Amino acid sequence: MHASLVFIFLLSSSCALLNPNPNRAHAKETPALVLKPFTTDYCSEWPDGKMNNPKQWANCCFNHDIHYWIGGTEEQRKASDLELKECVKMTGESLGSFLMYTGVRIGGRPGNTRWAWGYGWTLDREYFELKNDDKMNAAKLLRESKHNKDADEKKIINTFIEKNLN
Repeated sequence: MHASLVFIFLLSSSCALLNPNPNRAHAKETPALVLKPFTTDYCSEWPDGKMNNPKQWANCCFNHDIHYWIGGTEEQRKASDLELKECVKMTGESLGSFLMYTGVRIGGRPGNTRWAWGYGWTLDREYFELKNDDKMNAAKLLRESKHNKDADEKKIINTFIEKNLN
């Protein structure tokens, strides 16, 4: 009797392997890793400028958001954060540049926030090397972006594409 139960169990298990549940197989599929259209909130959780100049360093943050949207290597993130710091400093905001730099170094790691490194992807990504297809797709999305209509932002987008995606 015991041997019969073992045989039936093994037979039913092997049938399940040969004819898997299509719902279960679907649930195990790896979701697609897709770069979503570019979005920006400029200086996330930080003012875009002073009261007398409300967009004083907004372009610095816009450029930084492009870098964070697409993501890349840890070295690229460090360079982007330093570029933000220097750009804000050039607007005459030394203390603010230091505070912003400290904030992005602490809070901008890859993860599941709207300002994380690589936030443009449908799935969380750690640091990674961009593939040529990723670069071509990113350039296309940036060119199609609603932000590619403003003259200053268009210049930032074109410079980013030229320096980072070609």
